[in-house]
Amino acid sequence: MSKYNTDLDYAIVDIDISREELEEIKAEADRIISENKESNENLAAAYLKKVQCIRKLGEGKTIGFIFYEENLLSLYHDAGKSVEKEDLKNLLEKALELSPDMPEAFMQLGLLNRHCLLVLRFDNEGEAKDWLSKAIQLKPCYAAAFNNRAMLFFDPTIEILFDLDKDKIENVKIDYKNAVADLTEGIRIRPFDAIYRLNRGVFHSRLGEHNEAIEDFSSAINYASDVLKDKLKTEVLIFNLRGKEYMELKEYRKAIEDFTETLRLGDNHFFVIKGISEYEFSNRNYVDTFLMRGKAYYLAGEKDKAKADFEEYLKRKQKSGCDKSRTEEEIFKHIGVMPEDI
Repeated sequence: MSKYNTDLDYAIVDIDISREELEEIKAEADRIISENKESNENLAAAYLKKVQCIRKLGEGKTIGFIFYEENLLSLYHDAGKSVEKEDLKNLLEKALELSPDMPEAFMQLGLLNRHCLLVLRFDNEGEAKDWLSKAIQLKPCYAAAFNNRAMLFFDPTIEILFDLDKDKIENVKIDYKNAVADLTEGIRIRPFDAIYRLNRGVFHSRLGEHNEAIEDFSSAINYASDVLKDKLKTEVLIFNLRGKEYMELKEYRKAIEDFTETLRLGDNHFFVIKGISEYEFSNRNYVDTFLMRGKAYYLAGEKDKAKADFEEYLKRKQKSGCDKSRTEEEIFKHIGVMPEDI
């Protein structure tokens, strides 16, 4: 049979595993379920594999801000037919009836409840965390479960803390600290996993731990496989993130180097923050990187280069139609530098 492992939930389609391999695994699982001749353990594994494959085959093909994310919808697709999240949950419950201590099934239950958490903290947040914690309890070396439990509390907007009152800010920081702890455990188990280090770096950044974030981003660049760098552009993303950390530390020369490397390696596939609470995937050609490098040049005293980057930013902004919700004045006030200053 095609390659299969119990961490399939964390595989990236067409990188870690192909769609053809997923289809083969699912077909075998369907056969076992249909014939109903296997042991309880094998039947339970078949239900699990079917859920994993449907999830992977139905997910979106975009890379999230710091991790590979699925569609935020409750619908999946199996042979062209829509599959509700509740249907997948029923399959997992059958697996657990046959094998009550299957950590991978509890992991999947957690992931099915992960989609609508984000900023709004829906009621199923606790349930998702409980399922993932159960998976870890049953399988203490389950690195992917530690990663996914950490990611329950990631929100896609950098400025979320500005939207919350003091008590909520403290709760978010506690979540971030717990996420760092989970990812640290995941890294202990899988020390060379670039995605785990990338994820932990962003949580360090959210906590204002910029040196730690830089260390994680640097490690993520070193550990990222060629296929990750090529197909998901992780290296480009990390250089951009690390450049922002250097900006926070006022190490403008290093920031310029990272932003320049971002622009050298970059293409049109990049997740960007838009405003305070909106985000989108779009063909922006790293517009914001010109803006940030321009600010770094300005603060490093190179006003001519800053002016050139700001002009390039404005030209590309107009061409791509990005940031329509903000005026040029609002954008430049946001970064603390006005074009007329240079």
